[in-house]
Amino acid sequence: MTQTFERGSRPSFRERVYALAGHSTWREPAQGSSAQRPIPTDHLIAAALAFGRDGKDDIGPDIAFDMATGRMGHHQRVCAALGAALAGARSRVVARNRPYIAVAAWAGYCAVLGQGVPPRPDGCNEQDWGDLVAAAALSLERMAEDALARAGRNARRAA
Repeated sequence: MTQTFERGSRPSFRERVYALAGHSTWREPAQGSSAQRPIPTDHLIAAALAFGRDGKDDIGPDIAFDMATGRMGHHQRVCAALGAALAGARSRVVARNRPYIAVAAWAGYCAVLGQGVPPRPDGCNEQDWGDLVAAAALSLERMAEDALARAGRNARRAA
């Protein structure tokens, strides 16, 4: 997949996270001696996103880290918190599909990371499944975007 530059286009989420960490998503030749060990990019990203944490229960930086690195490093914490939030919603779709909330949280997490969405569980209406997965994915994306914006503001304030 190639991306072309268009004037006025917004950088991707991954590019904005890497910029916050002081790196580029472009591969550049390494320079310097082998005795010098640079800080791994994942560590720089985690440190930069730490400025975006709004309390100990905030999962925004965790999902942002997973989205930026493409790794499912925080899936248990993120899916548990998302499942609890979805289960607490007072909608008819949630009430009808309460047994499938955990699977919908996992499916939304997979969708946000660009993985394949797991198949719909037996007994779950196709329309409801689509609504649950979309709500889960949109919630995660919003939390990640908020954490990235908060990290940028807090990092500028600290500098």
